Amino acid sequence: MENSKKLLEKIQSENVKQKNRLEFKAKNIFFWILFFFSVLIGGLAMSVIIYIFSQAEFDLLEHITHSRLEFFLGMLPILWIVFSILFLGISIWGIRSTKKGYKYSPLVIVASSLLFSAILGVVFYYSGGAKNLDNIFAKNIPGYQSVEEKRLLVWSMPEDGFLSGTIFSIENGILLKDWNGKEWQIDTSNAFIRGRVSIQIGEQVKIIGSIERNNIFRATEVRPWNGQGGNGTMHNF
Repeated sequence: MENSKKLLEKIQSENVKQKNRLEFKAKNIFFWILFFFSVLIGGLAMSVIIYIFSQAEFDLLEHITHSRLEFFLGMLPILWIVFSILFLGISIWGIRSTKKGYKYSPLVIVASSLLFSAILGVVFYYSGGAKNLDNIFAKNIPGYQSVEEKRLLVWSMPEDGFLSGTIFSIENGILLKDWNGKEWQIDTSNAFIRGRVSIQIGEQVKIIGSIERNNIFRATEVRPWNGQGGNGTMHNF
């Protein structure tokens, strides 16, 4: 009877040890998965940050006469920066909670997480995923504005010197239809035309300048709709 009791206690003890080992392994696997998942999400956030900064036109600040700070903050990918910091913190906590996590210094963990996220971010950005993710957020999250929406907003303020749209005639000067359907006559007699701009029907452009009369806009600079357009020259049309 005594031997049976000891055997039962031994079996129970072994079961407890086995259970503890399994729980420890499961917890270790969980934290490694959490680390890699956090790095992946951080990489996605990093890709959108790269995309937003690649499309940002911070040089417009010199043309803004009011609310420069508001304009600057509006161009920053604050949500994605917060995401990056949040998941960086989670990845650090995840790897520090693994079996051998204590062996890694916080600096090494931070550097590794940032490096992996940056590599994933660059790959995702060049694959076009960042733009798609930005648009998905804009469609599904109230209050979130995509890069394209912000660009439309900024370049649809002719009264503040920013006009954009599609060229529909070049026979008697440049005629442009903005995104609201209004037609403008563009005076480019003293305008700087960016290198990638092609003055032709169907070309989408962004114009810096001022309103002279109801539908006449005097341009000081013409840019392609996508990007800034690099170097250019002075043109007369």
